Amino acid sequence: MNSLDVIQLRKAQIANASEIAAKAFEDDPVFCYLTPDDPKLRLQALTWLTSRAIAYCTQYNHTYTTSDLQGIAAWLPPGDFPSNPLQLLQMVLQLQLYTLPLNVGWNRLGRWLNFLSATEQIHHQDMGDQPHWYLGVLVVNPVFQGQGMGSRLIQPILQRASDEGLACYVVTFTEQAVRFYQKNGFEILRNQKPAPEVSPFWTLKRNP
Repeated sequence: MNSLDVIQLRKAQIANASEIAAKAFEDDPVFCYLTPDDPKLRLQALTWLTSRAIAYCTQYNHTYTTSDLQGIAAWLPPGDFPSNPLQLLQMVLQLQLYTLPLNVGWNRLGRWLNFLSATEQIHHQDMGDQPHWYLGVLVVNPVFQGQGMGSRLIQPILQRASDEGLACYVVTFTEQAVRFYQKNGFEILRNQKPAPEVSPFWTLKRNP
């Protein structure tokens, strides 16, 4: 198997994938705001957060990687992003978000609650009841960044969405990431700050 071949992530790979994702996100401005200031504690928090997100997405069988884990793209298919209070509760339980204060610190809990509420509300405003694919996690191992791996990882679902006539949606936190998504056919829907003291985030949509 070619190391560049895009394949399904196995459950046994989630732990290693989350460590790679945590390293890639440790300088992200929004995650710096949401996780501890201490670098060691931040990396631990990010490893936990990404492991929960990747595990949640993996149950839907649309999480992609390569044989040597050069990156991870984890999608939620149409209809599987929570859209009502019961579904949100189920997601909270599966993600184990009730342990959030223990993993990111009690002093970050308020920030997380505001952030999650803001992004969920905006997602609903952006997409409403329109069926769409939701890109929950996209990360490339820092060693392999700048080599086109991110585009390869999302291509299977971009192609499928186009074939199905469905949109794709993503929330991202840096201008570099925005430019990447624009190169892959996404258009900016909004640029918004979750709080005055934190960097903005963008929502983007790719039409079929």
